[in-house]
Amino acid sequence: MSWFKPRKKNKPESTASKEDGPLIAVVLLEADCFPMAALQKQITEATICGRKTSEVKSDKGILSCTLGDEMVYWAHMPAPYFWKFLEGPCATSWMWPKGMTATEVVRPHKGHLLVTMIGGKADRIRRRLLLTALTAMAGQQAGVLGIYWPDSTMVHYPKVFIEMAKDIKLPEAPPLYLWVDYRVFKNADGTFGMFTTGLSAIGYMEMEIPSVAMEPGELRQWGMNISYYLIENGPVLEDGNTIGATEEAMFRIRHVPSSYGAQGLVMRFVVE
Repeated sequence: MSWFKPRKKNKPESTASKEDGPLIAVVLLEADCFPMAALQKQITEATICGRKTSEVKSDKGILSCTLGDEMVYWAHMPAPYFWKFLEGPCATSWMWPKGMTATEVVRPHKGHLLVTMIGGKADRIRRRLLLTALTAMAGQQAGVLGIYWPDSTMVHYPKVFIEMAKDIKLPEAPPLYLWVDYRVFKNADGTFGMFTTGLSAIGYMEMEIPSVAMEPGELRQWGMNISYYLIENGPVLEDGNTIGATEEAMFRIRHVPSSYGAQGLVMRFVVE
């Protein structure tokens, strides 16, 4: 981050610590059934992000437990999840094996499992680390086709989700590719742009880049690096700051209304 030129030295307080609401993830199932007994055994024996579960119970298709100050529920629904919420995320999902698309795999699903966390007072990132680990446990069961993360409106390939969940080590380095959609698009002049969905859920402004001479993979990585910078330092990228786009180019940051449907102000990065 050697190109970042802040105007102020005082670090603003991050909004990631502000109170959160219920958290939800959705496990999409091949059939209208799910091995709840196998999941219950796994949950009972598991240590999740350094914590043991307690009060593990099963009642009428709903599995529940206590994890610290969180109440956790896995609710099996023997019917497809709403396709209107999945269609767009499936069409834009990119972390799938070559020759496989989220749409063709997920569209015929016949059931789903809601993973819900309620009541915890930890910050937004630590709570989502727990939800990621809990969802990955369900994702390891037989018959899972995809995992939908509503915060980012993304549908994930289960094996990718599970592997990234295994790599969780510190709250400062969360699996952002699971939580934030770094949506890249191509402009008519051959440049690429990007906007995010999911940063606001962890307490930061969404990012928008109308145009820059970067390749898609490079641009996604740049956006993720900026996200980690915010997590480490707080929301220090103020309106009017400059920050490096490439070795040759600089971005000017503007806090403006979104051009892509995000609520509230976003950080727009414009090449100077």
